[in-house]
Amino acid sequence: MDTKIQLSWMAICLFLTLPGVPTHASCPVELNPPRVVVRYGDSVSVNCTTSTDPEGMGWEVTFGGIGLQENVSFVTWTVGSLMDWTIEPKCYINLQNGSQCTEILPVILYKTPDSVSISPLGHSGPMMEGKEYQLQCDIQNITPLQNLVVRWYKGNETIETQTFNDSTKELVNTSSTITITHKRYEGEVEYRCEAELDLGPEGPKPSALTSKPLNVTVYSHTNKSTTPTAKSLTTADARWDEPFNYGRTKWPESSEGTNVLLSGLKTPEEFIRGTW
Repeated sequence: MDTKIQLSWMAICLFLTLPGVPTHASCPVELNPPRVVVRYGDSVSVNCTTSTDPEGMGWEVTFGGIGLQENVSFVTWTVGSLMDWTIEPKCYINLQNGSQCTEILPVILYKTPDSVSISPLGHSGPMMEGKEYQLQCDIQNITPLQNLVVRWYKGNETIETQTFNDSTKELVNTSSTITITHKRYEGEVEYRCEAELDLGPEGPKPSALTSKPLNVTVYSHTNKSTTPTAKSLTTADARWDEPFNYGRTKWPESSEGTNVLLSGLKTPEEFIRGTW
């Protein structure tokens, strides 16, 4: 090694060993539990313990703080009803060499929503096939937002899952929006949304809250005729307004002059082809 580089490293090592130079060692305390997830208004209790022989210990916190306790090896922070959204408890210890260090206790204070509701955004009434619409899920009084998961359902199928990148800790009202497009022959469709707090593998698992279902009627195209005729089914622009029940429908008279009763027919095209 070059002599100048070797001397530089020796100087750095000597500097770090001089009295009064911080070494950034971790604080010799242990928090039990090391992290708490508390429902709004519930109680909490955490021990702060040290294996050293300190001059004293305590908790620095806006609610339930404990002043310096001398000649002890642990102090317990206890609150009967935690309702401070921004609380940041710190256990501190005064060492024999006159220094002091602290350990912050991570706290997640959570609250499940008061209500979850779903509604069309800027629209009322039936929806047309092939056109885009928006649905909005409104969630009232929830925290923390960064732990919220919103799931959207169409019938029993999950069609979208949304999360939030927001560190707000206080109670908030929020919403989730999706864009939907319907296909032909869907008829009646049911949507709902669900709000859930994901508080991590070690946290509690609050029950998800689901909105009441939103039932949507899907109309096909734009003709005022509410029932397709056998003749119109052969044209390229055959269209009608209302959802049509192709499962069991009484159709217009056939070429023989008798009514045709179809059972299990899926689409008008199948009627044309005679594949029922």
